[in-house]
Amino acid sequence: MMDAAKPETMAPRVTVIIPSWDGHRNGCVPRLLESVEKQTFRDYDVRLVKGVSPQGKAINQGAAEARGEILIILDDDSRLADDTVFETLVRVLDEDASVGMAGASIVLPPESNAFQRRAALQFPRFNTPVVDAVTDSDLACHGCCAMRAEIFHAVGREREDIIRGLDPDLRVRLRRAGYRVVLAPNARIYHPLPENWHKLLRMFFRNGFGSAYAQKFQPDSVYETHEELSDQSFQPRTTLAFRVLRFPMRLVRAVFSGQFLRFGAYMAYGAGYVWGYFTAREDAVGRGVKSLNQS
Repeated sequence: MMDAAKPETMAPRVTVIIPSWDGHRNGCVPRLLESVEKQTFRDYDVRLVKGVSPQGKAINQGAAEARGEILIILDDDSRLADDTVFETLVRVLDEDASVGMAGASIVLPPESNAFQRRAALQFPRFNTPVVDAVTDSDLACHGCCAMRAEIFHAVGREREDIIRGLDPDLRVRLRRAGYRVVLAPNARIYHPLPENWHKLLRMFFRNGFGSAYAQKFQPDSVYETHEELSDQSFQPRTTLAFRVLRFPMRLVRAVFSGQFLRFGAYMAYGAGYVWGYFTAREDAVGRGVKSLNQS
């Protein structure tokens, strides 16, 4: 736990929650905190929640300790891309009571290598369009998002029993409660992409394993995630049969469009899914499969 910008005796307007297994993340957390300290919006404190897994449980612990009326959640490997992110997120919530979650766009870090730059072109969620107006979108996520604390608690907080899929689950519950999920205009964060083939394939294998776990033991938590900014249908459910049939079509599309990183990632995801379907055990959360949310 760490406080910033407000004396302990005064309640801040915003509480920043950063779930992090070790509080360092190979140097990412210190860089994130440095970018937080540069924010023009100063009425906040910080809750760095360490050693708690899965991620939903860590966020809930931070929210339980929060003194602010607004919660800003940051992934521990994110970094704020400009000094006005907090100011923008708070303004969006203040100006429209129908907004339940305001998120920031994820953009390519300037220090990215050639592999990461190629990946950013092939994976929309790795390089989110920056919008110039409040925009309803499935691209708002836990990388950086703001919510009123009372709304967060009213919709049931984060699920603590899932190891993957926090973003779509919370978006669905907010929309069902009548709230909008939006990207805030010109709010940007950096989020590192996998640096090479090994890390890309490892990440998608983990994601596939996590999806299989959810399908086996928590099918109610399996939702669609819309990758395109312009897709406003927000259809949360599709059948398993539809997803299975869609998978080879995605592989073919990736090959014919020359998106070979995407093809490899899909293959790794499929392998992870098959492995998870046959080997995942229901006590995975209790045994601390933290890497699916902390890596």
